[in-house]
Amino acid sequence: MSNFVWQIKFLRKKIKLFFLNTINKLLICCFPKRKEEFDPSKIKTILIARNDKIGDLVVTTPLIKNLAQAGYDVYVSSQQGSLAIIEHNPYVKGTFSYNDYSIKDLFHTIKKIRKKHFDLVIDTRPFYSFEMRKIIFCAFTNSTHLMGFNKSNVKTYNISIPYYDNNAHITNQLNMVYTYLNVRTHDYSYDLHTSSANEKYILDFLSQNNIDKFVIVNPFGGARKRELSQWQMECLVSSLKETKFGYQIVFIGEPNKLNKIDAKLGLKFKSNSILDIVALVKKSSYVVTVDTSIVHIAAAFNLPCLTIYSESILYEETDDINLKMRRKWKNYFKQSCNYLVDKTYLNQHNLTVELPYCYEQLWAPNNPNAKQIVFYKSFLGKVDNNEFINRISDSMP
Repeated sequence: MSNFVWQIKFLRKKIKLFFLNTINKLLICCFPKRKEEFDPSKIKTILIARNDKIGDLVVTTPLIKNLAQAGYDVYVSSQQGSLAIIEHNPYVKGTFSYNDYSIKDLFHTIKKIRKKHFDLVIDTRPFYSFEMRKIIFCAFTNSTHLMGFNKSNVKTYNISIPYYDNNAHITNQLNMVYTYLNVRTHDYSYDLHTSSANEKYILDFLSQNNIDKFVIVNPFGGARKRELSQWQMECLVSSLKETKFGYQIVFIGEPNKLNKIDAKLGLKFKSNSILDIVALVKKSSYVVTVDTSIVHIAAAFNLPCLTIYSESILYEETDDINLKMRRKWKNYFKQSCNYLVDKTYLNQHNLTVELPYCYEQLWAPNNPNAKQIVFYKSFLGKVDNNEFINRISDSMP
């Protein structure tokens, strides 16, 4: 695509975004205003709005535990599939299923959450993200106070925590909440709980397959671009057999994806829930996984782990006009959305914020026993074969 065509396309995108953000501004003006002065001593009930995937909720478990141990009644809202990870968490007072697949679903979700009054709602969405539906949900919760990150221009958030650190782990952002609530004692480790039924299921699986020591391999991510190819799986298994002699190899993942794996590569673990996976990971000796929730589950137990990440090629310097313009648009979009919700703070401090293209630091394993490999390729399965072999071989214990 020529530079001229891209400039026309870019202009159209800017016009479309301008009208979209104009509508968003009008929506923001309609949000209820929270004007009561924040007094931590009056806070008793807290809703943690973690309306994301399983991995996001795992890294939020220290916040849940620390607030509960500080004496607060802690509730959590998230996607239904994610809530399973805290099903047996003793620090969670109650949960609410979040659904925004349609405006109708979002309306019903808000209607359910408004039946419960909270003294404080904490919007834990990452500082670099912008999703209006999730902001709407938080705005219309029945709460005295609403806390979020970089929302100085959204007055329904009466507590906006300024945070722009591209080089720190995502938990560093969540840790800032403790200062506002005067919580001085906190444990930063992830906190996962399973049931006796989960533990028995794993013991039965290990017994039936005569497994003593085993390695877990998770080749599947939340998106196809994060998945290993068949060749890469074979290469990985070959390396593991050399370095982990005598260990069984157990594959985990969604059943429809597991079925495509050659049975010669290893055993396939069929789980009934994510907590079966947690219990299995806890029993394992070593974990190899792509960038997904398994990274954080392994970190909860400080297990030796090899994590394989792919990052967008938009990060790299390039002369390709298509990549350059895509990067330019991505940056423009993020800056525009960020300015929409945090204009007051940015203007006061005369800041121009560089938002991240890559997330290998933000979402790193956070595990002293983990090694992280990052391939700068949009699709992990398209990494050069020799590069893959060399990086894997160098990182094996």
